[in-house]
Amino acid sequence: MVFHIYQDIRNEWRWYLAAPNGVKLATGTEGYARRGDCVLAIKRMREAVAAPMMYDNFGPLSNVTGAATVVNF
Repeated sequence: MVFHIYQDIRNEWRWYLAAPNGVKLATGTEGYARRGDCVLAIKRMREAVAAPMMYDNFGPLSNVTGAATVVNF
């Protein structure tokens, strides 16, 4: 997966995360006046999702036995 940084029509820096096939998986919710702030937001995002838990509408996903499963990406 690859983070892409670009400038929008308001000259704000934004990011999105793309899968290897080019499909956008996530986008930043705000624009940044400085490119460095956008890069910092990406760094924070990468740290925050280093070991994500996966949830559905009913809570943590579980396996057949009912024990919670942590899904690492």
